[in-house]
Amino acid sequence: MTKWFFRFLYMLSFLFIGGIFYTALPYYATPYTQRPFHSLHTWFKPGGLVGHGLGIVGSLMMIFMLGYSLRKRVRLFHRWGTLSSWLNVHIYFGIIGPLLVVLHSSFKLNGIISVSFWSMLIVMFSGIVGRYLYLKIPRDFSGEELTLKSVQEQAERLVHQLNEQYNIPREKVRSFLDSFPIQQMEQKPVVLLWFYLLFFDMQKARIFRKIRLWLQHEGVPKTKQKLLAQLVWQRLQIEFKLVLWNKIHLLFHYWHVFHKPFAIIMYLIMLVHVGIAVWLGYTWIF
Repeated sequence: MTKWFFRFLYMLSFLFIGGIFYTALPYYATPYTQRPFHSLHTWFKPGGLVGHGLGIVGSLMMIFMLGYSLRKRVRLFHRWGTLSSWLNVHIYFGIIGPLLVVLHSSFKLNGIISVSFWSMLIVMFSGIVGRYLYLKIPRDFSGEELTLKSVQEQAERLVHQLNEQYNIPREKVRSFLDSFPIQQMEQKPVVLLWFYLLFFDMQKARIFRKIRLWLQHEGVPKTKQKLLAQLVWQRLQIEFKLVLWNKIHLLFHYWHVFHKPFAIIMYLIMLVHVGIAVWLGYTWIF
């Protein structure tokens, strides 16, 4: 339910942003020196009715992004929904908020604001990368990280299920899993791990076909092959995560080192920008 809700929310948000961009495109395409004479200037300039409103909403979204950090670190908030739900909200605000701020700027960047703008875009795109790495770390239903022992037990349960319910010997399951070059990835430098993660995910369709052919060779009925292939794929993913357990955590650590400084720069300059705008009397509507 949550997944479909966010998909619907993203669709509405992108339609709204696309509508604003399409409407204001003649203004955005006008040279800066000519914009004050454009009929849309009073609406879409950074201090205009629409432009200013977009900046306020976008900035508030970026502030609300910090709710995820509070949920993760402050004990008082631990009862307020699952960590995975908070992360979904964090990512939504982290994508839509900057896009609204981009429209607020009317693509006019100069001075210290340009530093905040590019920091904001780096934070947004690195956040997408962070989400990808986050999904590579095994977690429970609430989004809390599983221990290595829990993941190993989960992997063993899947092998047991394949053996007990479908009569596939453990040795054959192990032999088939070993046919994938997962163990070799453990020897690769951590800086290259990102590309191996992407390559593994991009090979899902090919790997799935290989699993189906193996099951067919083992004499599994066609009616059960799809479900069983999903179980084997799950086991393979767990194997992948077990082999790369320490390196994925190390890569996630490096991502934090890169992501946080730009986020701090973005928030500091944003606060300065908002403070100066209010001090100079650039308030919305009033």
